[in-house]
Amino acid sequence: MKSNYITITLIFFFISIAAFGQKKWGKKQLQVIKTIDLLSKTTSVNGKGATEYSKYLSDDFNRWTVGSSIINKKDKWVEGVHKWFKEGWRVSDKKQEVIEILIKKRIAFTRRIVTETYKGPKGDLSTSKAALAEVWIYKKRKWLLYSVNVHPIKI
Repeated sequence: MKSNYITITLIFFFISIAAFGQKKWGKKQLQVIKTIDLLSKTTSVNGKGATEYSKYLSDDFNRWTVGSSIINKKDKWVEGVHKWFKEGWRVSDKKQEVIEILIKKRIAFTRRIVTETYKGPKGDLSTSKAALAEVWIYKKRKWLLYSVNVHPIKI
């Protein structure tokens, strides 16, 4: 009887994590969240831009948007961020829900839902929402984004 109770309790625990996301974070998970926030700030209204942004990406970074046949590598992605920033675009508002962070030794796997509002050079606004599945690596005493899969969500 006790074993059934433990089994049922564990099942409900895992279902609640899947349904509502992880709510308590350990030290390493908090480090990853802090790094995500620092990366995001580089493209904000007062952000430092693409050069600073690139410091949070591993040398072999890659980004894929679900449905696209293009996989962006670090150099091309940072070049695009630089152009976007130079044109006057910034992230003016960001909301995120961190669903999960799993850490295995020096690798972190994150799942997040992010909504960003972009402000253009003429004050025009654009908003996007996406589910992100990311892989972060711990290298040279800091977390670096290694890979991100982006799944756009209609608003």
